Amino acid sequence: MKITSDQLAALQLQQKNAARNASGEGFAQALAQELQSDSVTAGTAATPTGPVVRLDQALQAAMLTQPTEQTIMDKMSSLLSKWENYSQIIGAADGDLREGYNLLADIRQDIRDVKSDLARKPGLGQNLESMVEELDILATTEEFKFNRGDYLN
Repeated sequence: MKITSDQLAALQLQQKNAARNASGEGFAQALAQELQSDSVTAGTAATPTGPVVRLDQALQAAMLTQPTEQTIMDKMSSLLSKWENYSQIIGAADGDLREGYNLLADIRQDIRDVKSDLARKPGLGQNLESMVEELDILATTEEFKFNRGDYLN
C-alpha cells in the first residue's frame, strides 16, 4: 500500500492534535504549531498527489494511441456496416425513426473519429480521405432530412 502525502499530512495533524490535548499547552504555543502546520501542508499541496508517469510509460502510451492502418480500416468497416443498418431501418415500412436517428448520431461520431485518425496518420491515401468526406456529406444530408421532417411514420 502506498502512503500519499495527503495521508501523511492528515496523520501528522492528528498526532499534533493528540499531543496538544494531552499536554495542556498554552494558547500561544498552539497558535505557533497551527501556523507551522499550515506552512507544511501548503508545501505538501504543491507536490503532485497522483501517480508519477515515467518517460518510457508516456512514450509507450503515445505510441499506442497512434492509429494504425488496420485500426482505421476496422473503423471504416464498422462505419459502413452502420450505414447498411441505417438504410434498412429507414427503408422499412415500419422502421423505428428514433433508432435510425440514434444510429445516425453514432455514424457522425464514427466519421469524426476516422477523420481525426486520418489527420494523425497522413499518407494513407487520398481515396480513403475522399470517401470519408463523402460519408460525412451523406450523414449531414440525412440529418438535415430528419430535421426537415422527410421521414415520417
